[in-house]
Amino acid sequence: ASHRLWQMEMFRRAGTGQLAALLGASMLDADRELWRTGVPQLGRALAANASAEMLGYVDAYLRGVNAAIAAKTSTPPELLLLQAEAGPWTRGDVFAMGALMAFQSANNSGNELLRLALLEELGADGAAIFFPEESLDDAFPYVVRGTGDDDALRLGQLLRRRAALDPLESPLFPSFAMGSNGWVVAPEKSATGNALFAFDSHDALGLPNLFYEVHLYYGEGRELHGWSVAGLPGVINGYNERIAWGFTNIGDSQDLFLETRSPEDPLLFKDGDAWYRAEREVVEIPVRGQDAPETLEILTTRNGILISDDPPIALRWTVQDLDGMGLDSLMQFNLARDWEAFTAALDAFAAPALNATYADIDGNIGFRTAGRLPIRGQGTGLAPLPGDVVENRWQGFVAPADLPEILNPPEGFLAAANARVNAAGEGPLVSADNAPGYRIRRIQTVLSEGNELTVDDMRALQVDWHDTQAALLLPQLLPEIDGAEFTGLAVEARGLMEAWAASPVAAPDSAAALLFQAWYRAIAVKVFEAGLSSENFAALMKNNYPLNHALDRLILHAPESTWWRGARTPIIEAAFERAVEEIRVAQGDDMRAWRLDRMHRVRLDHELGAAVPPLAWLFNATPAPWGGGPSTVGRARYRYDRAYDATAGATVRVAGEMTPTGPKMQAVIPGGQSGHPLSGHYLDQFPVWLAGELLSIAPPDDATGSMIELVPEG
Repeated sequence: ASHRLWQMEMFRRAGTGQLAALLGASMLDADRELWRTGVPQLGRALAANASAEMLGYVDAYLRGVNAAIAAKTSTPPELLLLQAEAGPWTRGDVFAMGALMAFQSANNSGNELLRLALLEELGADGAAIFFPEESLDDAFPYVVRGTGDDDALRLGQLLRRRAALDPLESPLFPSFAMGSNGWVVAPEKSATGNALFAFDSHDALGLPNLFYEVHLYYGEGRELHGWSVAGLPGVINGYNERIAWGFTNIGDSQDLFLETRSPEDPLLFKDGDAWYRAEREVVEIPVRGQDAPETLEILTTRNGILISDDPPIALRWTVQDLDGMGLDSLMQFNLARDWEAFTAALDAFAAPALNATYADIDGNIGFRTAGRLPIRGQGTGLAPLPGDVVENRWQGFVAPADLPEILNPPEGFLAAANARVNAAGEGPLVSADNAPGYRIRRIQTVLSEGNELTVDDMRALQVDWHDTQAALLLPQLLPEIDGAEFTGLAVEARGLMEAWAASPVAAPDSAAALLFQAWYRAIAVKVFEAGLSSENFAALMKNNYPLNHALDRLILHAPESTWWRGARTPIIEAAFERAVEEIRVAQGDDMRAWRLDRMHRVRLDHELGAAVPPLAWLFNATPAPWGGGPSTVGRARYRYDRAYDATAGATVRVAGEMTPTGPKMQAVIPGGQSGHPLSGHYLDQFPVWLAGELLSIAPPDDATGSMIELVPEG
């Protein structure tokens, strides 16, 4: 709290649906959406389910937080500018943090809304391209082997309304979203004979950084190290004296249902041949500058909370049925000392759904999917289903014992990168709505081919800029422009692209890497802009994964698709010329001077710096030239409607060796520990992060000098 009080204030207000109370009416829409999706309600449920032991940990945590607030050694400048105070933290604030983390990491309902809008506009056949099919790729790297214009208009309005929860559209909404790479290497593939661990969390980049580094020494030789989200006790990703773990986002725990509402009574909804009355709750949302709070009616059907009235759409989310689960699992896996205790803790982990990669000092490596996942009556969760059809309803939840799990595989490594975990029919459906396989394919290739691997190899792979997407697509794309009658720079650019295809690395000084990324984006515009409404085209360009799945499938597997409008080759040729012209305008006629990093920049923006441009000089970092791209292991993701500013990437990188005497780790975060823009630790790690390096983590000179008991008082 002495370093990150502003960040904590923003997180707890988002988790409790009270952003407008601090920031005014401009954040009222965000508060409404948080309530409609059930985030504050989940926080209350997590608090109600907490054990006495967990409440003890929370109370101890709160004593430290509130001591820092009371001391007021350094009031955050953001609060000074807003003329606001940070009040004491309560138990409810901590559990609201857990709810916000669960929502932001599980929020695939936006993809479902997009597909629903596409179905409304295009019909089932036209929209089929936007439903992922990894089965089209025989070598996919699994970890475990239309109805009318009025409806389309209303869905467009709903998609715009949901933008209130997108930091790029609503800069004051706190950045909080999780992705990640994680892998572990067995002793037999390690140069030292010890297991290796590597993890990098991919989230929205900003200042202060999402994660805060924590080191605790307690009890008799016990340690806990890792990266916490300020506002939650314990660490999310980290290690103790015996084990290390990292979580990558996975799992579809949300579905949408199209409800049938009675025209006579807005509280009546259809269930089969019968009608029932929805539960109704009215909440008050305080707004700064207003004497009276705003009120919001929340309706809950048998399928979940109604997130939209017209059309009536309900959100079903696994955490609406916690069955007594809470945040206890967080502290339990922090304190685990072996695989059995770690996996037992994850059995009670409710949300978000995730993949864990694990290593310990005994040489074990493991992989485990955790979190509550639904057993669907129908479908795979990619698009909304009718809510009045009983057979569509969830049939329960996947038992923890049935979730994918591997310990010490013969390959000698395990990896996860937000891609599909298992093929259809091989275990439960974890999610059909996943990242494309670019990153996991590259990680598995490097680890399978490597022997005598070192910690430095792990570090290098974390910033690997080999573009697997380019390697897959260029053999299909280059023949399309081979016979094109280009003139001027496009002729030279074609030769540049053909040469780069042999080893497509998105290096900062690469002109070809920039050209490929611009070409891919231009193809997307040429293909989809003409075939979609402006509303749906804009929404698609904001959602990388659905766009990637659709466009890559068109390029690789569907040369005769109607999306090409009978002009596949002319479209790809025109897109190439458009990409060349875009770069020429930006960087000049001398192709030898073209560089990826002259257009591709890493942005670390603060909420106030993004929302109030005159404050950018104080709060934001200067955009930094960088390499990589949306599809590389070294993540530098930008949205296709905002190319080429990388706004998501590694919010922590950690790599190390699990030696018999304990983990030896190195790590770095973008930015620094402090959230105060005038602190020397606001941005001090950013140069190291940009260089792709890591900082060694060493215990204090006297780690036993200030022992604390990690047990609840009373």
